[in-house]
Amino acid sequence: MVATLGPGVRVRLITSVVLRLLLLGCAGVVMQVGWVMVWMLSYRLTHGNDFTYAYLVSQSAVWEKLHELLVLANTLAPGLELADGPATLDIVVNSLVLAFVLAGVGYLCGIVLIDLGVCAVRGAVLVVVLFEVVFQTTLFLTPGLYTTDIFSYVMYGHISAVYNLNPYLYPPNYFPANPMLGWIHPIWHDQPSVYGPLWTDLAWVFARVLAPLNDVTSTLDDGTMLQIGLMDQVFAYKLLMNVVQVVNLVLVWWLLGRMMAGRPRARLAAFVVFAWNPLMLFDAAGNAHNDALMVTLLLLGIAPLVWRRSPPTNAGWALGTFFVGLSALIKYTTGLVGLFYVVPWARRLSSWTARVVWIGGAVGLVVVATVVLYIPWIDFPRFLDPIFVAASGKTWMYTNWAPDLVALTISDQWLDPNGLNPDASRELVRFWTKTVTRGIFAVYLGWELVRLWRIAGDRQRPIVEPILEASTRTFSVLILLVLSWVLEWYWMWPLALVTLLGWQRMLTRVVVGYTLTSLPVFYVHHYWSTNMPGVLVLAYALPPLALPIVGWAWQRWIKRPSAGPSVRRVLRTELGAASE
Repeated sequence: MVATLGPGVRVRLITSVVLRLLLLGCAGVVMQVGWVMVWMLSYRLTHGNDFTYAYLVSQSAVWEKLHELLVLANTLAPGLELADGPATLDIVVNSLVLAFVLAGVGYLCGIVLIDLGVCAVRGAVLVVVLFEVVFQTTLFLTPGLYTTDIFSYVMYGHISAVYNLNPYLYPPNYFPANPMLGWIHPIWHDQPSVYGPLWTDLAWVFARVLAPLNDVTSTLDDGTMLQIGLMDQVFAYKLLMNVVQVVNLVLVWWLLGRMMAGRPRARLAAFVVFAWNPLMLFDAAGNAHNDALMVTLLLLGIAPLVWRRSPPTNAGWALGTFFVGLSALIKYTTGLVGLFYVVPWARRLSSWTARVVWIGGAVGLVVVATVVLYIPWIDFPRFLDPIFVAASGKTWMYTNWAPDLVALTISDQWLDPNGLNPDASRELVRFWTKTVTRGIFAVYLGWELVRLWRIAGDRQRPIVEPILEASTRTFSVLILLVLSWVLEWYWMWPLALVTLLGWQRMLTRVVVGYTLTSLPVFYVHHYWSTNMPGVLVLAYALPPLALPIVGWAWQRWIKRPSAGPSVRRVLRTELGAASE
């Protein structure tokens, strides 16, 4: 079409496209500035000092680049990097918050520019993908790690594959001679694995493959021993999760093509929602959390439901349920999505015989897979203890849990204002808070299931979007109300599902809001610990909930009757009366 236009029109058209792509690129550059700051600050904020030391000493080019950035950073923010370290922890943490804000601003600008059509032009997909590669590469190479979960992954693999013991029975501190123990956060030293059997088996395979690296060390001139092999194993896990994230991107793009056929702008905007999401990038590409693999299996579970334009077949339902079951065998929380598959599927099957055969067969397949994956670790009933403790809520760990603010207020202000026995008072109130929130969640879950059952009764109505909506809402309620130990990467679960609904959905914007508020707030809490006012958790929990209210008020405002015609009618009436 461009070739048929006049030379002047072609030049203007090409110039317009280039400028629009540059504008989208500017949003990507803003994000990249944030990620470069995160990359640099990881040196001081790392939770793996031995890992960072081994990495920087063995990779001189990385250390030289880091040194250049530290000098520049101290010029821009005096006190950030002095000869004996930063002036205060506050300046480093505040800089990290600024980095997250920059990444979030660039992210939202990218979405809006695509959604409004400003940058939805030929070549925009390439720009998005190129910046995605830059983001992932930057975060993959961070000299520090903001969490120690990846060290636990390596350690549990060692327990199962190197020591040939059961990671559900033997915690890391059972192996004091293993240098990886010193890399793990102390609160996890006595914690057996709480991961599902699929992840445990994968860790066993990984540990077997990487076993030659266990004894690889390097001794410096001063006698310091570098654990090069352990560092390489950590990077192997990071590489795995970066590959997983690439698979996720491919799956999201394909699924959006099925669900948004004929709407290329909406498809690209939704893809940016997932691909450029700061939390997804930070915790999948940077910190290599296994939640990224859970997301892969959730997305694979949706694929059979949208494979054909017609309603899902029974084989599609069964395959989708199986993939969701596998996701739950990494961490059990995604098993909730399985309920939202089984209920509408059962509603659309024509008889109880069909329900028993198809649903019973699918559930049986998941059970068989679970047993097969668990076989190496079955030591009944002890091997289930870590899982039951985590699921029952019998834990001393409370962080970023909004209802805990209410619990502590009741305990400290009403039950024990004099502080005579604060531990007992807090334990009592927290017990009842967990009981109440779990009761609320049970009622809510029942409501979602009944609602989905009714929707599925209309066989002409598409069912995939209601499943995604119900799953997203349930995950959000679970994270906000039920889980007492909340970490920001849990928001990966609803983000992956809600992305497929598109950016125009208010539910999508609420979940995106939580991914943006949780990153800075949780890491301020992470580094300030008990010095952070508990009320700051509300800065994470409340703002995204305000979005539907703001959206409702805006709709009311733009749909209000215009005052202009009424005023003109009054004036005409009065002027007419005056002329008489």
